[in-house]
Amino acid sequence: MNKEDILLKTEAFIKNKMKDYDSGHDWWHIVRVRNLARMINSRENLEDPFLVEMAALLHDYSDSKFAGTTAADETETLRVFLMECTVNENSINRILNVMHYISFSSRNKSGKKEDVLLDIIQDADRLDAIGAIGIARAFNYGGFRNNRIYSPDENENKRSTIRHFDDKLLLLKSLMNTVTARQLAKTRHKYMEDFLSQFHKEWNLSDF
Repeated sequence: MNKEDILLKTEAFIKNKMKDYDSGHDWWHIVRVRNLARMINSRENLEDPFLVEMAALLHDYSDSKFAGTTAADETETLRVFLMECTVNENSINRILNVMHYISFSSRNKSGKKEDVLLDIIQDADRLDAIGAIGIARAFNYGGFRNNRIYSPDENENKRSTIRHFDDKLLLLKSLMNTVTARQLAKTRHKYMEDFLSQFHKEWNLSDF
């Protein structure tokens, strides 16, 4: 199977897998991450472009928020699919490494295999979580989970979308791996800071 056919088959495979994900984690999230990963790689010439596209397409395959199955089951299913696509064993292992360690919650886990492929896809995924699109995705997911937008009561605010900015989104700029991602993250991070400043002004009626 040639590379173009493998990519087309993988697109169909992941579209079907993600059909029930929320609109912040859907096919268009995959497209944005794929495009960002392509751009990072084209600017820095770090990795095989085909492998970058494959890893970008599959990076959210076992997202624990939506998967509903065990990590072992997801790994085996994806491995079988990639073998059927005639992807070589080393590339399969690297794609699975991306899938296992891309998430923010995995950042301190032991066992991570350092790999520039993971660096690229992780940066692309993190860039899509910040800036204007990141803000839209955060509130979309908050609504999907019926979380509060914000509460001045600290206990109520722990699961709010605004709290999510402090807990995760504002930390991502400092966690970028590549030069290109660090440059892009600056503008997106600043946009979030400006948004939060305006949000709190309006909440506290101090915007006049």
